Amino acid sequence: MNETMKALVMRNGAIHLETADIPIPGPGQVLVKSLACGICGSDLHITRHEDEVLDFYREIGEMVAGREADAGIMLGHEFCAEVVAYGPDTPERLPVGTRVTSVPILLSSNGAGVGVTPGIAGAYSEYFLVDEQLLLPVPDQLPSAAAAVTEPLAVGLHAVNRSGIAEGDVALVAGCGPIGLAVIAALRRRGVSAVVVSDLQAGKLDIARRFGASHVVNPKEQDEVALATELAGDGRVVIFECIGVHQLIADFMRRAPSGATLVVTGVHTAESRVNYAYATVKELDLKFSYYYNPEEFAECLNAIAHGEVPWQLMVTGSVGIDGVASTFDALAVPNDHIKVIVEPWRRGGLESTRL
Repeated sequence: MNETMKALVMRNGAIHLETADIPIPGPGQVLVKSLACGICGSDLHITRHEDEVLDFYREIGEMVAGREADAGIMLGHEFCAEVVAYGPDTPERLPVGTRVTSVPILLSSNGAGVGVTPGIAGAYSEYFLVDEQLLLPVPDQLPSAAAAVTEPLAVGLHAVNRSGIAEGDVALVAGCGPIGLAVIAALRRRGVSAVVVSDLQAGKLDIARRFGASHVVNPKEQDEVALATELAGDGRVVIFECIGVHQLIADFMRRAPSGATLVVTGVHTAESRVNYAYATVKELDLKFSYYYNPEEFAECLNAIAHGEVPWQLMVTGSVGIDGVASTFDALAVPNDHIKVIVEPWRRGGLESTRL
């Protein structure tokens, strides 16, 4: 096996294809080969706002000591991979060659995030490290791209769990990207029948219907909050902000009905002006959702395996390792993609895989 690999590194707001050393697994760690990795909105955000994001991570103590930004960030945290080798003092419960996925956290490295921590290989690269104790084997019948969708589905499930929504409540999901669709899927699996979804793109609203939305709205043509409020009657409205535009938080607080709950799923690192009087007078509940737990992650892989989520509708493109930089440029402007899958084992530009 070679000692070096091709790796995608985000540095100074740009994606670079470089050669790097293949990481060596330590105790409890597993070296895996990346088979499929989704491009996440957070990857695009950190590339466009690198200084802002890294300054925030430093402020809250999330930047691993000795790994500053000049080391570059090897992106990629939504993955399916293949077991290659185990580190010392590792039980080796799964045979080499097993396809796996995992919560993208290295507990063995002080909780460093795979694909977000400078100096630690992510799943856009040919090889990277994971912890054995968090590995989940991927069922044989599932394509690698399906397993890579587990991570965003877990983000949506966690947001729904955080919301405390009940079957009789009305949900309003703002945004039909991967997290919005994941929220819809989790809501329908929970038994919530009234799910209003808003987006500016008709194609994405159609996919939202196929995921289980009961009502779809273009917010430029219809007031989505007013519709959800009407449907709720004397019941509760739960709004899921899944767009990642921080100005919408204040906007929804102004428009939400009394007693509503607002769940923010986007990571907003920019300063924002908010008049909390609207939340106070209307007694709104504001909740923020970040990541998920291992049980939620495993639940989502199981849901995919049992055909409970139409994951194929989320995967709209694939790209080889040398085409990721130009794909980031394409995704930085308005487009109709939902989830593009990086396949680091091959070369090639962005290809549509829409079904």
